Amino acid sequence: MKKIFSVIAVCLATSAVAAEQVLTCKLGPRPSQHVAVVRDLKIASTYIYYLQYGKVRTPFFGSLDNSRGAMVNAQCVGKTQRALIVSGEFTANALQGFAITYFADSDRPDRLDFAEKNRPMRFYVAPHEMLIVVATGGLGETGGKYLAYRHVAGRSEQDEAQGMNELPSSSGFDVFNLHAR
Repeated sequence: MKKIFSVIAVCLATSAVAAEQVLTCKLGPRPSQHVAVVRDLKIASTYIYYLQYGKVRTPFFGSLDNSRGAMVNAQCVGKTQRALIVSGEFTANALQGFAITYFADSDRPDRLDFAEKNRPMRFYVAPHEMLIVVATGGLGETGGKYLAYRHVAGRSEQDEAQGMNELPSSSGFDVFNLHAR
């Protein structure tokens, strides 16, 4: 009987472990807009990752299975226009990630998703646009040294990726070098 109670106690203690908050970022131009990166349900070296706005928690990539990841890197970047940049090993055969921010006239976050073999190296943000730049060394689908993912506020269906041999111009953008941990 003691053995049964011990097993039940261990199971309850394991399931009662609270989710771990990894990082909190202020987003967009207003200080009241923020998001937290939260993880839980550890299996081996992986966790399920979530974005949490207030009390609302949603998996990174829609479902729990798609949001189970390892080697996840999350960074807050920006000065006046702030953003969260996330990359890690999820379900694809590449690093997956996204950039998320609020633009000036929006009450909803804008998100730019990407998947590449390397982590992003630079983030460009303007009042209504963002770019994620990944170094490919010319080995990607486009043959360019870099791949720039572009998102314009409110137009996620028109997100695009473009290969290039030079970094995009910084004109009109705040540019941030990202950590490749």
